[in-house]
Amino acid sequence: MHPRTRAKYGAISKLILKLIAAGVATTLTGLSYDPTKTNRTLGGLADYGEDQIRRCLIYLRMQGYVKYSAEDTKAPLIITKKGLGRLNAQTMKEKIIGSAKKRWDHLWRMVVFDIPEKKKNDRDQFREKLRGLGFFPFQKSMYITPFACEKIIWDIARQYHITQYVLVSVTPNLGWRESYAIRWFSNDIKM
Repeated sequence: MHPRTRAKYGAISKLILKLIAAGVATTLTGLSYDPTKTNRTLGGLADYGEDQIRRCLIYLRMQGYVKYSAEDTKAPLIITKKGLGRLNAQTMKEKIIGSAKKRWDHLWRMVVFDIPEKKKNDRDQFREKLRGLGFFPFQKSMYITPFACEKIIWDIARQYHITQYVLVSVTPNLGWRESYAIRWFSNDIKM
């Protein structure tokens, strides 16, 4: 999938999750079953086509982010715990990008971790959290971002009790793979 298309569908799904979490979209029965009957002007959905909204709803349901309640006709859409987790990760990602300067300072923030096997579950959750925040997977246990996010990373590491295994570093150069990272963040940074 093209990066712009992926970003567009990510924006639609984020809007839908926010509306459902806020309790607004749960009262729109048309949103869950027939997007043509939905008041799409709500929350910015008017910018997207009916087919795009329908596909995003199908995707969100297949991934387990939302579920339909057949019994409750007034609120057929329900956000799941997994959906709330994704919404929180997207909000945190927006916070990281929003805290960045308008122009990129040409410094990379590198998160490196070596978490022992006995903490495998915490390691996997930490890795998924980094991916959810939009970090570029430079290597299996090395992720990078152009945004200043050290405090957020340390908060996440504290949450999983792995601070002694995590290193956050700032570097001006990523070597020959820097062009891949720049393309990865091309929609988020201004050169």
